Amino acid sequence: MTFDRPIMPFRSPNGLSRIGRFTRPLLLLFLLAACQTARQPASSGQLPSKQPKPAISAPKLEKRIHALINRERAAQRLSPLAWDDALARVARGHSKDMAGRDYFSHDSPDGRDFSFRYRQQGYTCAIRIGNTIHAGAENIALNSLYRSITTINGVAYPDWNTADQIAQSVAQGWMNSPGHRKNILTPHWMNQGIGVFITTDGKVYITQNFC
Repeated sequence: MTFDRPIMPFRSPNGLSRIGRFTRPLLLLFLLAACQTARQPASSGQLPSKQPKPAISAPKLEKRIHALINRERAAQRLSPLAWDDALARVARGHSKDMAGRDYFSHDSPDGRDFSFRYRQQGYTCAIRIGNTIHAGAENIALNSLYRSITTINGVAYPDWNTADQIAQSVAQGWMNSPGHRKNILTPHWMNQGIGVFITTDGKVYITQNFC
């Protein structure tokens, strides 16, 4: 697991301390395929069955993760996060951009972070707690449609994940990471949007934005 360094508050023109990113943790879930080669079987009867690639819906996976996040908040007696379509558009855009330009970071290759993406979508987050205005937060994760691939006689047999397994591993991975957990369990967040993008080669990019 890899993390960004925390971003320190900066002063807004009205003298309040404004936090755009009090933490920006990122998580690479180690569920990307570990390819292995099996020995040639003694008979064709020992061949594993070839399972079709699962038809996983990105929007449905987003809502599964959303529900699991609220379950974690409920366990800590925190109010649930409302689903925010605008934040989901921000999140989907970042997941798609990471997949399209082959990077995994809160900052795009041209140095633009989630606060830029909020502004680009016309989204304003400003939650005042005392003398601090909190302007949002972001978690990201990279998963895969399959856990492993076994190759026998040149034929690949992927061990596919289900949508529930992907959602569970993402939520649990975030909760097992202090920075991600802090974002998820921050009491003053009221909304979240989750964006999933699935590539043709089975990578699953997930972005979670808060306000």
